[in-house]
Amino acid sequence: MADPRRTADRVEELWVRTRCVELGARYCHGVDQADQATFLSVWHADGEYVIGRRAGRFRGHAELASALDFVRAAYVSTHHWTTNQVVTRTGTGSATGVSDSFAVCVDHDDRPTLVAATYDDEYRLVGEEWKIWRRIVRRWLVSDGIEVALRHPASVQARP
Repeated sequence: MADPRRTADRVEELWVRTRCVELGARYCHGVDQADQATFLSVWHADGEYVIGRRAGRFRGHAELASALDFVRAAYVSTHHWTTNQVVTRTGTGSATGVSDSFAVCVDHDDRPTLVAATYDDEYRLVGEEWKIWRRIVRRWLVSDGIEVALRHPASVQARP
């Protein structure tokens, strides 16, 4: 017969992983839609977001609120995909995570730019909700704007 405590621990582990993976997805939606409410909802009140070495450092909701302006100063739009996410509980109310991110960003000259990065995350439990406490973005690739014709889905003709 299965030990009920072990089963409860396994269910808890799955819950933590699921909630933290969802934070990653909501982060992408918040950034890509420039939706400040969604973006801020994933962060701990004292959360820290490190994109770059100097200018891209934000701590606490007041500074995090300006992070979307920082992204929009570089790109007109972004479209993120996060994958290979691994979440590990490190304590009762803490966990770490690592994931890979790929984004197609459109610069101010309407040229796509490719960005690949790794997110190193720390999560904290706040009440009943998991939040990102720290996200460090390690960029591996940022391409120059690519000269390709962008075809927006509404203008692409359906093939017979």
